[in-house]
Amino acid sequence: MNIEITESAKTEFAKLPTGDNGFLRISVVEGGCSGRTYSATVESDLKEDDEILFEDADMKVVADPGSAIFLTGLKIDYSNDLVKAGFRFINPNASGACGCGSSFS
Repeated sequence: MNIEITESAKTEFAKLPTGDNGFLRISVVEGGCSGRTYSATVESDLKEDDEILFEDADMKVVADPGSAIFLTGLKIDYSNDLVKAGFRFINPNASGACGCGSSFS
């Protein structure tokens, strides 16, 4: 699986309380104005069918197979701007997004 994590996202992830085996789980779920939205949680237990989307010495990103099909080429960034600070998911597969940017189609 091919996704990109920026250095700023890795730095912010390292600040989270992840424990020894913590990783970022990304799920694509139905919701929002455009039909789908992301759910991101820090977890430590891999499931049998999980797909590892990204892994290096600093960070691991995992998704279930149903979510992984939407995440090829995903870029995870972190912005600390004043208007909307936080992790950002930039998905080249999204054909549209709602006005607030919290869901995609």
